[in-house]
Amino acid sequence: MSSRVKELSAQRAHLQARCRLERDEVRRQYRGIEQRTARADRVIETAREYAPVIAVAGIAVLLLLGPGRMLRLLGRGLRIALYANQAMRIMR
Repeated sequence: MSSRVKELSAQRAHLQARCRLERDEVRRQYRGIEQRTARADRVIETAREYAPVIAVAGIAVLLLLGPGRMLRLLGRGLRIALYANQAMRIMR
């Protein structure tokens, strides 16, 4: 074999080894992503499953508290959310 053919064969072997390593790395990363999304899928599925219960509980709380108190609580919650948003902007 000529030196050029040997050089190209060595380069090919090197590239194939590098491809194997990169494929293994991609598989490893994909497994990590798949595990994290599986957790998120379980949370979403649970939320979908209990959505009617949460809606009924929210309506019950609204009826028990009355509209005036509910609006006050909603206003407080919105103010807290706005203040937290402003604080986060300042901290950036």
